[in-house]
Amino acid sequence: MTEFPLALLVGLAAGFVGAIPPGPLNVTIIRKTSAGAERDAFRVALGGALIDFLVCLLVGLGFSWILEKVLTSRWPRLVLALFLVAYGLKILIVDRRRDGDRPGVPVPQRKEGARFPFLTGLLQGAANPALVVNWTLFIGFLVSHRLLHAGLGAGAGFALGVGVGVFLWFLVLIELVERLKSHPAGEWIRKSTVLAGLLLVAFGLVFTWKSIGELG
Repeated sequence: MTEFPLALLVGLAAGFVGAIPPGPLNVTIIRKTSAGAERDAFRVALGGALIDFLVCLLVGLGFSWILEKVLTSRWPRLVLALFLVAYGLKILIVDRRRDGDRPGVPVPQRKEGARFPFLTGLLQGAANPALVVNWTLFIGFLVSHRLLHAGLGAGAGFALGVGVGVFLWFLVLIELVERLKSHPAGEWIRKSTVLAGLLLVAFGLVFTWKSIGELG
């Protein structure tokens, strides 16, 4: 089990750094935190981190063929991409109309937490068409350079480290947005409903275009 601690640390670093680039999860977490829905932001973060953990676990243990049948299949990817488009449109139409009556005022924690923010994190994480490929290539690189050993202990340690690392980044992001609430930038973030919706729609359309392109 000596591989486990090292694999855990490598996965922790990989997960933290890999979650930094802008994506649907980052956009959703920033929006929910700035709107005063921190609990929802934590649940979205947990759902997104769980997806990375499961993908890395299956790839590391040699079960990537399962992912080939699910996350990398064209039709499931298309459905997940359209989910992103729909979620972005919901922000642009429903949320914008609801929040328009109180500009500049943080939206308090709402009962919409019952609408499964954890599931939102899972779906948005799984919607990334490059997720499986990226982790498969990265794990292959680590194994080929003997930075990660093949086996149950190392695979489980790396996957756990990735999940924790991704979640830690989201915690840092939530804390940064929290600290910005009293800053002029925080006011801008609270008013960026249109930008958040457009970004999610853009991500969804890009993922949809890639999925449709593979159907031909």
